[in-house]
Amino acid sequence: MTGRDRLRRNRWRLLRWGVLIVVLAGSALFLGPKTADALKPAQHLGRVGLRWLILSLAGELGSLVAFSLVTWSLITRSERPKWPRVLRLDLVTIGLSHAVPVGWAAGTAMGYELLREEGVDGVQAGFVKVSQSLLSSLLLELVFSIALLLQTIVYGPSVTNLGLAAAGAVLAGLIIAFCYLLAHRPSVVAALARGTLGRLPRIEPARIERVVGSLSERMTILLSHKALMARVSLWSLLNWAFDLLALWAALRAFGDPPHLVLLVIAFCVGQVAASIPISPGGLGVVETSLVPLLAGFGTSSSVAVLGVLYWRLVNFWLPLPIGAIAYLSIAVGRRRSRRERDSAEMVGGRAS
Repeated sequence: MTGRDRLRRNRWRLLRWGVLIVVLAGSALFLGPKTADALKPAQHLGRVGLRWLILSLAGELGSLVAFSLVTWSLITRSERPKWPRVLRLDLVTIGLSHAVPVGWAAGTAMGYELLREEGVDGVQAGFVKVSQSLLSSLLLELVFSIALLLQTIVYGPSVTNLGLAAAGAVLAGLIIAFCYLLAHRPSVVAALARGTLGRLPRIEPARIERVVGSLSERMTILLSHKALMARVSLWSLLNWAFDLLALWAALRAFGDPPHLVLLVIAFCVGQVAASIPISPGGLGVVETSLVPLLAGFGTSSSVAVLGVLYWRLVNFWLPLPIGAIAYLSIAVGRRRSRRERDSAEMVGGRAS
């Protein structure tokens, strides 16, 4: 790496951390007074619904399970590890994505490497992670568009709704177009990949052609396998549905949540905010966007603040220790397997 490249990378790193600090500081300044106001009335806290908090936790755990079932279903049966192992791999990747800025990229890379270590083919592992992200984003945009349509029917059209619907339609169209081109026009995808990746060192154009060709074959199989496509779509949709249930139950524990259609809109906006590559898992960004949006939809400030903070506790913070435990269990299991294999080789060598 040249000195200029190193300087550019350090500048980008300083800029990224500077933006992160500003976002977190702004979130603290915004949420701090609101949290203090929400905690003032002791009688409000006395009416906290414990069963709703438990339901919120259960919903978030269900979301993690559904996410892992998407991964497991997308792996070719001949290379597919057992589902509990895939669950642990996904818990590690989700935990990592919540621990570092641009976490979705780090989590995807970690998920790819863990699948490779489980014996999944490299192209297959890459296809699983990419198609999982594309399908998840597409279904979220679909749910968002339906909610916006229902809001327009019930409350009337607005410029904001039309703008959000147009942006969602453009993003969904880009995802569908990419999947179509990958399945039916792989040469176009290969040309785009060569234009963006071909300039990087150690990436040969011929290798790009081979990878795109393999991804195209797998995408064609996935799109033609209707039962598999339906099953994967169901699990991916349940991933969002359980997460939405966790948010609804968290708000319900402290008071009355907004109308379901409005809650879905707020939830989708929060998920889009979480994908902004500023802070790990949208930390600070999600809270400062979701709380005022819920308050604008008629939820009291105290309910919005406390509900969102508890939801983020199970949605953002809980996967961190769970992912760490899953990683330790994987490391211990692999060390034990390696030790058993070495012992077997020693015994075999002595016998010979």
